[in-house]
Amino acid sequence: MKTRKAFLPLFLVLLCTYVYADKLTFGGDNAYPPYEFVDKNGEHTGFNVDLMNAVSRAAELDIEIELGEWDLVVERFKSGELDGLIGMAVTPERQRIYGFSIPHNTLHMAIFYRKGSEEPDVDDLEGREIIVQRNGVMHDYLLENSITEKIVTVDSPLEGLKLLSSGKGDYGLFEKYQSLYFAKENEIHNLEVSGATVFERDYAFATTRDDFVLLNKLNKGLLLVRESGEYKDIFEKWFGSANWFEQNRKVLLWSIGILVAFIVVLFALWIWNHTLKGRVKARTEELEKKATENERLRAKIRSLHDIAFKMENCIEEEEVYDLIVEAATDILSFDYYSLDIVEGDNLIVKRNSENIEVNTRVPKYEGIAGKTLKTGKTIIIDDVSKENDARPSSSKIKALLSVPVGDYGVFQTVTIESGSFKQEDAELAELLMLHALGAFEKIKKTKEIRFLAFHDSLTGLYNRTFFDEEVSRVDTSRNLPISVIFADVNGLKSLNDCFGHFYGDDYLKTISRTIKESCRHEDLVVRWGGDEFVVLLLRTDTEKAEEIVSRIEENLIKVECFSVEASASFGVATKRDRATDFYDVLRNAELAMYSKKRELDCKTKSRGLTFPETISDE
Repeated sequence: MKTRKAFLPLFLVLLCTYVYADKLTFGGDNAYPPYEFVDKNGEHTGFNVDLMNAVSRAAELDIEIELGEWDLVVERFKSGELDGLIGMAVTPERQRIYGFSIPHNTLHMAIFYRKGSEEPDVDDLEGREIIVQRNGVMHDYLLENSITEKIVTVDSPLEGLKLLSSGKGDYGLFEKYQSLYFAKENEIHNLEVSGATVFERDYAFATTRDDFVLLNKLNKGLLLVRESGEYKDIFEKWFGSANWFEQNRKVLLWSIGILVAFIVVLFALWIWNHTLKGRVKARTEELEKKATENERLRAKIRSLHDIAFKMENCIEEEEVYDLIVEAATDILSFDYYSLDIVEGDNLIVKRNSENIEVNTRVPKYEGIAGKTLKTGKTIIIDDVSKENDARPSSSKIKALLSVPVGDYGVFQTVTIESGSFKQEDAELAELLMLHALGAFEKIKKTKEIRFLAFHDSLTGLYNRTFFDEEVSRVDTSRNLPISVIFADVNGLKSLNDCFGHFYGDDYLKTISRTIKESCRHEDLVVRWGGDEFVVLLLRTDTEKAEEIVSRIEENLIKVECFSVEASASFGVATKRDRATDFYDVLRNAELAMYSKKRELDCKTKSRGLTFPETISDE
């Protein structure tokens, strides 16, 4: 009875977890074998399908796969109807639109041509009629590089191969092994594939660009599937004999091998009985070691996941730098490291280990760090002495791992022993930098939003909203006396009428810049609205404020880039005690400004001049 009572709450928790688990829908191509397709029985199958199922199990994700026509699947993904794609070639253009996991395969793009024709290379594509899959990576390649205007688009590679086989077009650009698969299955015998590869593309899971949480889980699942050996089994299942010539040769070799193996087995059977116990023991130790390594990898990924959540709450880049160092040293166990961030045309070291010398400032595209930043790809060097681009800051450095952080910078770690870095180290470091990149972009966007909220878009000065917040903060006894300068630009309306608003904007920006440069560093200069400005001066009496006004007026006289003398009218008022309302002082400064403005108007009228007449012939 006690056992049943203890089991009931656990059952309810598991049931709720199941009911409320988020289900994700990933799309794919229904006719893209051997990567993803619908077989004769209507089942979803292929390399990508098997891999996604394995990853979803390892990462504990509830993922449903839907296959359809590629064009429609991509449109559904763009509209948000799908959470991601189980396979998409990675290109710079697509990276600006989508988010991509760690690559799980590589696509080899090749040229197909009709037998009897001369074997082409990449240079032969220019200006020719070329068949490609619509919206596929080769379609993008032709458009981005302006190879030819004669592009024939089809819905699938099979349709393209049949079209090329029938005599249409000069060449076809398709993925090599998939198209060989299609040619064999559909008995297309009059086509050949060129030995020249157009290019290779990383192939990965795709998500929406900013879904870093989902990307993190997919990357985690990929690493676990790869570490367990399941990835290798899936890969060999679909690509072990993708080329049918190799397949036939392997069948023959297998036949001979089976015969030889039968004879050898008879001879070795008695030896096997004596060695079986030792083999079982060795295998058991190997599995135990593998289990320990898997648990160690899981622990690192969990720790990186915790760091990622901390990064999401950072409000300054310095906080992200510290978290990168914490993860690199405590989780990834990198003893020597350097975090270099782009500033202008240089890479500047923001964090580094003190136990080895580093170059604190280098041109951003020089050396291995520059190459990493420029290509956006991780670089592993087992022996820096054999690498021409390597410029080690210390003779102790032997091996190097260099990982990009988007366009923000580069993370590098080194060792004093050659060949120290494994692919696992690179993948974990890439995962860490992916989280850091997301944090940097979030901080950048937050700062941009805050800047726009508190700054005037034309002059770049603080706006009235910021002024009101600042006054509520500094209107205290310790800042007395507080003086205010209220300024109004003279003749802006007439200048706009004579020369247009663009000219008037330049005039206004020049005057605002002159006012800002004439004030002290601690003074707050605000565009109050239209052609009016306010300067807030803490711990400043009226006499000192009048001196600043005089300096502004002197500097305005020096402005000679306009057809009219740059000028403004100024009013000054001072708050001397705590009881006086600040905004009464502000109104007094405004009234004083209007008084000066009326005096200026009277002088102008007494000379019989109007504003347009004061404009010089130039």
